[in-house]
This record gives sequence, structure tokens and C-alpha cells, in this order.
Amino acid sequence: MTLAAWKWLPGSTLDRAAFTAVAGGFFNPPWFVSGQGSHVDPWRLKVFSSAAHADPKQAPLVVSLEDDPDGFFQSSPHAPIDLAVILKNFKRLGKTKAATAVVLAWEEADPIGLAALEKAMAGFDSMVVAAPLSRGAVSSTMPPAFRRGSIPTTDIDGDAALLPIVNRIPLPGVILGGENTIAGFSVLDSENPQNLTPLIAKWEDRVVFSFPLLAVLQRLNCPVSDVVIKLGESVKLGATGRIIPIDSYGRLSLPMKKSGSSLAIPAESVVDGDESLFPTESPDTIILRDDRTNLEPATRRFSMTLSTLISTIASDQGLANETTYPRLPWMVELLSLMVAISILGLVPNHLLNPSVWFLSGLCLAAPWIALGMASIWLPGLALLVAISSTRLLRTLARPTVPGPALVIVEEPMKEEDPLPESSLPPEPAPTPSKAKRALAKKAGAKKTAKKVAQKTAATKTASTKTATPRASRTKKPATDSSHGPD
Repeated sequence: MTLAAWKWLPGSTLDRAAFTAVAGGFFNPPWFVSGQGSHVDPWRLKVFSSAAHADPKQAPLVVSLEDDPDGFFQSSPHAPIDLAVILKNFKRLGKTKAATAVVLAWEEADPIGLAALEKAMAGFDSMVVAAPLSRGAVSSTMPPAFRRGSIPTTDIDGDAALLPIVNRIPLPGVILGGENTIAGFSVLDSENPQNLTPLIAKWEDRVVFSFPLLAVLQRLNCPVSDVVIKLGESVKLGATGRIIPIDSYGRLSLPMKKSGSSLAIPAESVVDGDESLFPTESPDTIILRDDRTNLEPATRRFSMTLSTLISTIASDQGLANETTYPRLPWMVELLSLMVAISILGLVPNHLLNPSVWFLSGLCLAAPWIALGMASIWLPGLALLVAISSTRLLRTLARPTVPGPALVIVEEPMKEEDPLPESSLPPEPAPTPSKAKRALAKKAGAKKTAKKVAQKTAATKTASTKTATPRASRTKKPATDSSHGPD
């Protein structure tokens, strides 16, 4: 049992949960665990680093659409035909992927210009477009471009009800392109992106992405279906390894750091420029950004932070360097298991339970100490299994000493002789009734009163008899002395 636990527990869901719990005692979330927990592929950990900065090499290639005070383009503000000319020159200069943060919406547009724009957009291998989203009383059907740039809510880990809810595009007639385009939101009317930037939102039963996130996916050649979302933890960009920390509401939980270099080429330069216009090591994706002055405040803020946000997402610099937590050599691990089993197998019976508790506490504390001090992951679960199995075997192997048998002999009951009448207790006298007790009490009172009266009379008689003799002895009659004797 111990060898099976040592062989199969490392890398299991239980072992991963134990590693995550121990790591949580040293690092603040979010953290990201990878690896299999084995000797060949040990556990690896990435933790959040507030000191990280955006990688300058990940700065996007931006073409800036400005006010055009010199009248270089056909109209001001720019018409669909002007945007079509810019996009065609992107393709001429060798860019096969493009993204436009300019919202392609006009109140009264020339149909020929709209057709030219749609044809220019269809010439790219992939195209990312942007549009604002809001939440209205009446829900609209999700456009195909937004559906292609979204995933079902069932594919995310967490409560999708916490995400910002949207159900329509507040602008009429937005151009979203054909089959090669995916759409992401530029701003959300219900959110204030001054401090935290939303990366995902909920539209009916699907999760839609922001334009910067889709632009990074396009640059990394990562399909939308490969994105792994864990609300309150991260957005993982498929097999690219990019991990973006988010909160439970789908907002970026990293402070945006400027990369230090953001190349912005005026749109006029693209029309007459050659291939040397773009840097040699520039990304394959080129982004058309709206920098005109007549923008709404939310759209202007979106344009100002676009390059920094894309650099932050693409550079994966929000996390510290990955730390590997290897295991001890397999001979050392087996030796530690044998030592634990030997200790429990040799201790006397009266010390077995204290030894079990001591070793169990040591197995629980050892992974914390080893991970924090030596960056080593110990097989604590296998040690606990070794201790438990040894304790069970000791209990089953303990000899049972039979005690003296208690024999109960039942004798037949004998009929006893009746007791003599003299030995029987006297029957209690009948208790007089209440009326009889009252009469007896009254008779006793009369008798007592009679005795008192007789005693009083006798006392008075005795007093009279005593006084009479005293009166008779007072004086005797005198004898006449003149008479002599005859």
C-alpha cells in the first residue's frame, strides 16, 4: 500500500491540492501551478509580481489616424474610401494580419466606399475590428463577427453572472467585415475603465472579448477556442503560456506599465511609404488606432491606453519568473518511508499512539518547511499512508489474551413453604375516617376540660379545710376561778 501511494499519489488531484494549499501559505494569489509533481516534471509555480513591467519588444505596431488638417485624404472626418486606401497599403507593405481600433460606423456613407472597404478588409488572412457594446432594454442578435470572437459561458470556470452584461451595439450600421474578421469591444457603456480594464463581458450565453485581447490572440496565432478563463484567477492564452491575471468580474488585475517605446506611424505615411517604413523586427500584426480629437472621452481613453494594454497582455510580465519545486531523489524518499515504518513497527504498544501522532504532525509540517526554506516538495501524502497502514497492521497483529470465562448456573426454582402466622407482620390498624377523628378529638377536649375543672375544685376544697383548724385554735372559753372546788 505504501509503495502504491508513493508511486501514484504524486501528480494526482489530491497532491496538486496539497501543493496549492502549501504554496498559499507563502504567496498571495493569483498563482499558477503547472507540472505533474513527478521527478521528471515537478511542480512549477508562477506568482503575481507588482514590480513587473511591460516588455518593450511586445509593443504593437500602430498606425495613427489623426485629424488630417492638410486635407491629405478625401474627406474629414475620414470616409469609408479613405479607410479602404489605408488598409490596402497595409497589405501592399507586407502585412497579412491587421486590426482596426477605429470604429467603422458612418451615418450616411457612400455605398461604393463601403464596398471598397469591405473588399480591403477581406484581403487579410485575419482581421480584428472594434465596436462599443452596451446593455439595453431590448436585446439584439449577436453579430457573426462577435460570435466568432467569443466562447460559451459553459467553457469558463467561475460565475459568469458576475461579468458585465451587454446585449447590443449602440451604434447603427457598424461595419464588421466578413468571414475572416472577429470583433471585440472597445468600450463598455456600463464600465469605467479608469482604474480596472474589462477584458471579457457576457452577451446572452457567450463570453465576448475586448479588442486588445483579440489583437494579442491574433498576434500569437492563438485560436479563441483555446483560451482558458478562470474568473478571479487568470486568462490563459492557450499553449502560448501567456497568463493574464483577472478578478472575478473579468477585469485586468495588473497595473498597466508603459513599455517605454510605442511606435505610431501617421496614416498619411502609409499611403506613399515603402517597406522600410516599418521596423525590421515589427510584429506581423498592424493596428490602426483612432487619434482624432473629436472622439468621445471613453473612446479617447481607449485609444490612449491601447498600446500599453496590448504590451502588458502580450509580454506576460505581470508574473514573476517561474519557480520549480523538485522532489528528493527516489532512494531518499523510499528511505524516509522505511524509517517511518520501522519506527512504528518497533515501538512498544504503550508508545504506539504517541508515535503515530508525532510522525503524522511531522509529515504535515515537513512539506511547509521544505517548500519555504529549500524549494523542495516532499511526498507528505505517501508518508501519511505509510503511517496509517503500519498503525492498522499493528492493530490487526496484536495478540488477543482470552480472559476467565464467566459461567452462570441456573438452578431450578423450588416452591417455598408458607411462613407461619407468628412471623407475619401485624396488619395495620384501619385508619379512622375524618368524621371519627373529629369526634374523638372533640371528646378528648371535653374530657380534658372536665379533668381541669375537677382539679380546680379539689384545689379550692383543700384550701378551705386548711383554713378552718387555724380559726378554732384562736381562744378557748375562760374558767370561773371564783368557784372553788366543791
